[in-house]
Formats: sequence, C-alpha cells, structure tokens
Amino acid sequence: MHTHDDPAKVQGDRNRNGTAGSVVMQELFGEVKQESTRTKVYMAVRDAIISGRLRTGQKLTEVGLATTFKVSRSIIREALRELVRDGLVEQNAYKSTTVVRLTPEQVDEVLAVRLVLEIEAVRLVHARLTDADRGELRQLAAQVESTRGDEQRRVALDLALHDRLWQLSGNHTLQTLLRQITAPLFAMGVIMRSSPAVRTLSGDLVSPADHRLLIEAICDGSCDRAVEALREHITHNWQRVKEHLATFEKVEEISHPAVRDTKPSRSVK
Repeated sequence: MHTHDDPAKVQGDRNRNGTAGSVVMQELFGEVKQESTRTKVYMAVRDAIISGRLRTGQKLTEVGLATTFKVSRSIIREALRELVRDGLVEQNAYKSTTVVRLTPEQVDEVLAVRLVLEIEAVRLVHARLTDADRGELRQLAAQVESTRGDEQRRVALDLALHDRLWQLSGNHTLQTLLRQITAPLFAMGVIMRSSPAVRTLSGDLVSPADHRLLIEAICDGSCDRAVEALREHITHNWQRVKEHLATFEKVEEISHPAVRDTKPSRSVK
C-alpha cells in the first residue's frame, strides 16, 4: 500500500540536505576564492620584484603585506612560499623573508645550470618546430627588440619569449625548472639596469643581445648552430651584468644602509 510522506518531514529533509549541500559548495567556492586571492598577491609581489620596485635584500613582513593587500596572513604566507620556490625571495632559519640578492658567484652557478637546461630545451625545440611555431617566435623576438628604452616591458617580453621556447620543448619538468632558476636572474638584471647610480659609476650596461639572431638560428639553422647561438646569447646578456654586481652592491650599501619595508601600492580584492 502506498503511503504519503508527511509534507513537513519531506521539507525538513530537503532543508537539511540543502544545508549540507550548501556547506559543501561554500567550502569549495571558499577555497577557490582563497586560491584566486593568493595568486593575485603572489603575482603583485612578483611583479614588484621583477620590475625593481622592491629592492634586492629588502625585508618583507607578513603583517605589512597583509595590511597592504587587506588579506589574511595565511594567504600572504602561501604567496611568499611560492616566491621562495621561484627563487625571488629568501627565508632564513629565523623566518625572515627578503627579496633575493644574488652575488657574482651565485650568478655564475645559476647561469651554468641554466645553460645546461636551456640547451636541452633548444635541442628538443629544434626537432619539433612547425611553421606556425617559427612565425610565433619571430614575432615575439621582434616585439622584444621593439621595446629598447622600456626596460620593464623588455624584461617581461624577454622572459615570455624564453618561456615560450621552454614550452615548445614539450618537456614540462624542464620548463618548470627553467622558470624557477631564471626568474632571479631577470630580477637582478632589471633592478641593476634601473639604477642610475650604477650607470654613473660603471658606465652603461652592455647592449642586450638581439633576440632575432637567436630565433633565426633556432628556426633555420642546424641544431648545433641553434645551441651555439643560445650560448652566445646568454653569455652576452649576463656576463657584463654579473660584472656590475659588485658596483651595485656598493651603491646599495651607500644609498640604502638600512633597507626599509616597502609595501605594494594596491590592495587585492
């Protein structure tokens, strides 16, 4: 015999089920929202470092950043963890966090590893390139060369070009490793190039290598020629930068004997 459920009981069950479902959805979307906020904080601080608005060796505090971005300290902590992973900030045993500051010796070490990894990436790229890939790389190289005089934009496009090369290698692990070790090098380069005092004391930094020469070697040359072009490109761009690090250190010590906390100028919502 069919029995009719009590309408009040049915509605109560629906409410309870709905409440349980809402809790689950809130947890899911709460996590998504938190992830999005963390990413925004991470990208904002990363951009401030790459652009030179945050100085090398500058101290970053969770409290200061949380106040600036109007987010919780846990979100700041997660963002800083990613920046540590990227090599853009350093944390010591006492949990002090500072913007990366590479010495000439460290630049040598990083460049040696970068060359090994990026040479392998170029070998893989050379064997996989399509006509569409060649056209895209040539366009990116032309964009980099069109930005002379706009250092921040040039660095962003320079990094984007190399990142695209790493993507085209088809090796995701290689791409991840290259991103991690290369970011601090680009950061140090753009910070020094933006320092008027370094230019005054040491003269203008060496003109950056033409990316179009590198891309043409990769697109139309032999694999050996592509590898050699990459080696020349990286050496040309970074040898003189490394040599200027000692001057840069002296300038920083004179100009900023005590590095102050600097906060990004916008909140993340």
